[in-house]
Amino acid sequence: MTWLSMARIATLCLAVCSFAARASAEHAPPPPIVLGAAPAPELPPAEYARRPFELVPELLLGFPSCADGNASNQRCDGIAAGPGLGATLLWRPTPYFAFGGTFDAMGFAFHPAQSEGLSQSSAKGHFVGLLGRVYFFDHGLVEPYLELGLGSGGVDTSAREVNVEYDESSSGLAVRAGGAIEFYLGRHVRLGPAFDWTTLNVQHVRRCGGSRCVELDEAGYGHGTGFTSVSLRLSILLGPGL
Repeated sequence: MTWLSMARIATLCLAVCSFAARASAEHAPPPPIVLGAAPAPELPPAEYARRPFELVPELLLGFPSCADGNASNQRCDGIAAGPGLGATLLWRPTPYFAFGGTFDAMGFAFHPAQSEGLSQSSAKGHFVGLLGRVYFFDHGLVEPYLELGLGSGGVDTSAREVNVEYDESSSGLAVRAGGAIEFYLGRHVRLGPAFDWTTLNVQHVRRCGGSRCVELDEAGYGHGTGFTSVSLRLSILLGPGL
């Protein structure tokens, strides 16, 4: 093959390649049109969102505390733990704070010594007041919180002495402090254990029997000074998510 033939072949190859390139360019798809960044996706609603109203019934086990008296201690000896019920209604304007009202009532065991001459004995305690709560999370499965209450409370004992039934009560301003940890069973229901401590600023120790009542000396007569309680709380949550 002469150099002239090789030159002709090379020229032919260049022509074919140039034609193929022009054909490919004519049939290539147009470049994409950029319209801008896509909008950010919407965030899903918070898991177990907190709600503005809480209705809380609870089952209690109360443990009374008592101050011994110098003259008589018959109403402190033999008083022991007993069951009770409670209810709380709260408004929760933000996920981290709530306030409202609460009420607890307990029936304590009371078994005085036989030497005291008391029969048909019983005891009870109560607290009613305003309550504030501080929460730690704004969403999620677990709900721990602390609470503080201020109101009135009392510890009462009742027993028959000789042929007369006497009721003795200690009452006054009360402070309640405690906390709980609850777990969501659904979007509108929580369940969990709680602990509270209630102390009385005793203003009256009164004994009533028949048709008359008398004030007793606090130092002379044993009387209730408060109670602690453990409970199981069921919180019912109402309203839209916060």
